[in-house]
Amino acid sequence: MTDSLPPEATSVLAGYDVIEKEADDATLSACDALICWPRRADAYLLKKMKGLRMVQTMSAGVDALDFRVVPPGVPVFSNAGAYTPAVAEHAWGLLLGAAKGIHLRNQKSTPRAFRGKTLLIVGGGSIGSEVARLSKSLEMKTIGLSRTFRSPEFYDEMHPLSALPGYMARADAVVIALPLTKATNGIVAYDALSKAREKVVIANVGRGETVNEEDLIRWLKERPESRFATDVFWKVDGKESFSTKAWDLPNFTGTLHISGVPVGEELVGAKVAAAWNVKRYFESGAALNRVDVAEYV
Repeated sequence: MTDSLPPEATSVLAGYDVIEKEADDATLSACDALICWPRRADAYLLKKMKGLRMVQTMSAGVDALDFRVVPPGVPVFSNAGAYTPAVAEHAWGLLLGAAKGIHLRNQKSTPRAFRGKTLLIVGGGSIGSEVARLSKSLEMKTIGLSRTFRSPEFYDEMHPLSALPGYMARADAVVIALPLTKATNGIVAYDALSKAREKVVIANVGRGETVNEEDLIRWLKERPESRFATDVFWKVDGKESFSTKAWDLPNFTGTLHISGVPVGEELVGAKVAAAWNVKRYFESGAALNRVDVAEYV
């Protein structure tokens, strides 16, 4: 462990030795699994774990993990799903807040209504699927674009990510819930944005780099009636930076990457989910949310 486990998680792994503090080389060499925050799994640590059989992240996203230092053949599992309810709820907060103009101070704005309209969800994993499920309370039509779909029953239409530009033209609202991979880096670019409806509202709860920052700013300037809300931002020198020229635009708003911040019970739940996945792997040789390393290296 690169972090401590609560009793609820250690009880899941009862019968296994759980090392939560600094360990000597012999102990590290004997470890079968590493439960970690991606940035803490560095080459120095992994080199010592000669018996490593799996890496389990405590985060949903794994783009911060340096896959080059993970030993060949060792599978990596994300914690996708552990933060789904909180992030999906936040996505709707961003979407509705921007639609109603809550972000504007001392200014009148025309609120947008979503009931019965069309929602485009870019990324059909657990978060995107929960966003789709929640949309049914507003009787919305849901169109999903994804490589795979976690809960296809919540989508009225399902299409590949490559179809993004064409389906932007059909959406009144868009939620981006993509992981950052080689294929999704910059996928929401000017070509797709320019196809969107004039009064579209877009929310991003995936990763900042899935949206081309310069293209977004250009589009927002050209399309004052369109609105964009985000909880994720672009990296500067390898670290997410909340400074962007988009803040100067009245049709841009956001929160500082707080949608999935695990605190209190949510952090306990995330650690318990990671522990259960390790237990699954030890007992069956299979676990949830295996990462396709080829998408990152």
